[in-house]
Amino acid sequence: NGMEGIRKVFTSELQTYISELEDVMHQKGYTDRQIQIYGTVWRNITSYATNRPDQEFTEKFRQQFLQDVYAEALENPNSMYRITRAVNILSDFTQFHVIFRQYCTSKTTFSEELKEIFLGFLSEEKKRNFAKNTMKSIRVRLLRFHDYLYDTGIRDFKSVSGKTINTYILSMARFSTTYVSESLREIKRMLTWAFDNHYVDEKLYECIPHVKNLRQQKIPSTFTTNEIEQILNSVDRSNPIGKRNYAIFLIAARLGIRSSDIQALTFSNIDWDKNVIFFTQHKTGRSLLLPMPNDVGWAIIDYLKNGRPETNAKNIFVSHNYPYEEFLSIKSIIPRQMRCAGIKTPANKRIGMHAFRHGLATRMLENDVPLPVISQTLGHADISSTEVYLRISMKQLSKCGLEVE
Repeated sequence: NGMEGIRKVFTSELQTYISELEDVMHQKGYTDRQIQIYGTVWRNITSYATNRPDQEFTEKFRQQFLQDVYAEALENPNSMYRITRAVNILSDFTQFHVIFRQYCTSKTTFSEELKEIFLGFLSEEKKRNFAKNTMKSIRVRLLRFHDYLYDTGIRDFKSVSGKTINTYILSMARFSTTYVSESLREIKRMLTWAFDNHYVDEKLYECIPHVKNLRQQKIPSTFTTNEIEQILNSVDRSNPIGKRNYAIFLIAARLGIRSSDIQALTFSNIDWDKNVIFFTQHKTGRSLLLPMPNDVGWAIIDYLKNGRPETNAKNIFVSHNYPYEEFLSIKSIIPRQMRCAGIKTPANKRIGMHAFRHGLATRMLENDVPLPVISQTLGHADISSTEVYLRISMKQLSKCGLEVE
């Protein structure tokens, strides 16, 4: 039971924590500017808390704060990142007295005192011939564990205990099952290697639970048919940007194409004579050919004739800021449109363009379209990716009802 690693923190204590946190960040070499940016958010938390004295500083409180104070700012991916980062730094510090770093470059190093085990294990992992990016991920996950140990005062692996590991696991509570299970698997391998090579005397690896990484645990966020119509109807199509966004939403809703592929669509990807869209998927590298519904075709034509600025860009959808190049921030247009349409979502849960794709899959399931056909339409490389959607189709789930004894 690692719960003893976390103590209750009340909003009245936050100011003390924030002063201490700022000192620690200065010591760690954060710039005044960085601390100032986070400090604005922390000041907002303390003033928000003065109206709610004696409340526990819990995840629920933090969610409510984001919703009440920052709802609009969270629509912009950059400010969302900054604001939630500030809230997470404070929450980590109050609970674990640790500041987890945000970025790890290839120059980010392990401490002198602890590096022997981490670097030794990493060179061992290299022998498994992982792809470059996989090695990078492994290193980042181990750096997070290293920072935790170092910040909690551990300078020698022999003083790591089961309780240390339990509390570290608690510090990952806000991450996805995938992240947690992969991190723990990596740490377990490292601790096993450390024991086998006599770096540690205890079988610390036995303290690490096996977290099954079930892709199926995560229910895809999806739009209902009603919400899709609400979003489409809320777009102001009398201006060029509205025409562009409407065509993008329609392609996502009717064809379920991923935003990276919509972004990359060029004129050569459409055959107007045959009324089809064909392209190579960015994610899987496989080609996909889809029939183009009439409303999608007309929305694209409307944008090309009456909305798209004069530009040499090959992409169909372009940015409307000079010099009108490829439109790279497709993901940022959906949160704003959802607010126009009056659709609410939790403050820190980003519902993106993929919810259109999931919505299409669900509707096809509801209409009894066979899984292989859905898989083909969505361009999945593996049908198990499509099976994830079975969990959001009530109609299909009802067929699995069991008799109650």
